[in-house]
Amino acid sequence: MDKTKRLPKQRATFLVRCWLLPGGGRCYQVRHVQSGLEAQTDSLEAALQWIEQFRPEQSKPE
Repeated sequence: MDKTKRLPKQRATFLVRCWLLPGGGRCYQVRHVQSGLEAQTDSLEAALQWIEQFRPEQSKPE
C-alpha cells in the first residue's frame, strides 16, 4: 500500500456470507457491522448495490 495514501477516517465494515445451493445457485447474506442491518440476495451484484448505501456522501461517485 502506498504510504502517501490514507484510508478514509469513516469506515464501513461488512460481513459477507455465500452459500452454494444445489443446482448451481448462490445465496448471499450481507451484514453492515456498525448498524447490524442485513440483506440477503441471490447475486453478488445485488449485494454490492446494497453495500453502496453505506458509502459516506463525500466519497460517492458522481
